[in-house]
Amino acid sequence: MTQLILDGVVLPESQKGGYTVEKTSLDVEVQMVTGRIVRELRGKVWTVKYQYGYFDDETKNRVIEACEKGQTTPITCGFLPQESNGELIYSNFFVTNFKRPKFAWSRNASSGKIVPVWGDFNIELREVAPSD
Repeated sequence: MTQLILDGVVLPESQKGGYTVEKTSLDVEVQMVTGRIVRELRGKVWTVKYQYGYFDDETKNRVIEACEKGQTTPITCGFLPQESNGELIYSNFFVTNFKRPKFAWSRNASSGKIVPVWGDFNIELREVAPSD
């Protein structure tokens, strides 16, 4: 099942709790002189956290390109919220945290050859504008 599409790049399904989606309130609290608190709610934004084990070279390059673009300009992402029946929600996101993949060697399961892989990838996204 597709969990996340990052600027047109379909990411592999994250496993073992490596994918979370939350709705975060954008609010500001102000304490008045009398001691009471007033909270101004500006809306709610989606935040997405995604982690994946290993990418091949082609996928790694496309993901890094999308993440670097998303750090400076909004990118369109499709994500799977918990309430969904498998349908993705699309919105504009900024990349708020990006951990570049690390290089490692791995043994190919089918051929037994040692091949280079890129792993330990993490990304965090925040919706640009409140969605409700």
